[in-house]
Amino acid sequence: MEDSIDEIDLKIIKSFSEDCRKPTTQIAKEAGISRPTAIARINKLAKRQFVDFGAKVNVGKLGFRLALVTLEADETQKSQDVVDKLAACPRVLQLIQTIAKPEYAALICAETPETLLSSIECIGKVLSARIVSWQRVKPIIGETFDLKIFLEKRELSPCGKKCAACISYSELDCVGCPATFDYKGSQISPQESP
Repeated sequence: MEDSIDEIDLKIIKSFSEDCRKPTTQIAKEAGISRPTAIARINKLAKRQFVDFGAKVNVGKLGFRLALVTLEADETQKSQDVVDKLAACPRVLQLIQTIAKPEYAALICAETPETLLSSIECIGKVLSARIVSWQRVKPIIGETFDLKIFLEKRELSPCGKKCAACISYSELDCVGCPATFDYKGSQISPQESP
């Protein structure tokens, strides 16, 4: 079956999960296959999206605050529109949807507690969604995440808002969106210890 993986694939995935920087020769040895076969298998796993390769960032070490936000989308809103907007948000690290109804749980990050609160409010407004609940959280298993980094800044945030027009931003309760020229946060640098 095209969408299945076999024992060799599992050995390759296990090897990568232990250390994604292993040389292909070592991965091949651990999987009991040749190096060219390992390369072909790795490429096939990536092409079929069974694995992806990228740097993960320990947001806790950078001093970011995390919150788990549960929100309910308006029944009239298309599910894909909600997903697209949340996927574009630099603050959203993880998004999960419930099966039974249009409810989502988003793990979000921000540089300060005030920016975290402002981000939660902004997500609710942009999506016209009802925030069911939110709580500050800390990772126990899995402390690293894909972090969206914007080297080229723009006027509007990915959700279409202008930070400078926001009251939280103007009252210094929010550092702004990392994708915009208005962003006043640090560029991924650890917080100074007191």
